[in-house]
Amino acid sequence: MVIMDLKIRMAKETEISECARILLEEFSKQGEPWSLETAKARLSELFKNNPDLCFCLELNEEIVGFSFAERFKYAKGNYLWISELAVSSEQQGKGFGLQALKFMENLAEEQDFDALILAANRDEKAFKIYEKFGFKPTNYEFMEKEL
Repeated sequence: MVIMDLKIRMAKETEISECARILLEEFSKQGEPWSLETAKARLSELFKNNPDLCFCLELNEEIVGFSFAERFKYAKGNYLWISELAVSSEQQGKGFGLQALKFMENLAEEQDFDALILAANRDEKAFKIYEKFGFKPTNYEFMEKEL
């Protein structure tokens, strides 16, 4: 898919390191405790389990972002969870994240998913973007217990 020079295409396993670098760069700004190793491990896991749901955002033959998703069954049926989505700082504000969301929504509709979900930090600007795109906060929150 090509929109305004942005190409959204299936990711290759060899590109996980570049996507992990973007994940680390962008999510660390939000105070998340990623390392390059944990970012690579997370994206490798998603790629291994769902290679057909892992996409790179490419501009002029350079990876500028990614969207990795996974499928699961839950209360409403088949869910597509956008597990990890990021656009490099240099390319933010150009609508590439919205293009990735639209691409994932179209994919979900084409593959007969019943719901599209993602997790978002209420304090980040992306939260408002997701709301404008039609995502609604739920009554559920992630909970964590460190071991």
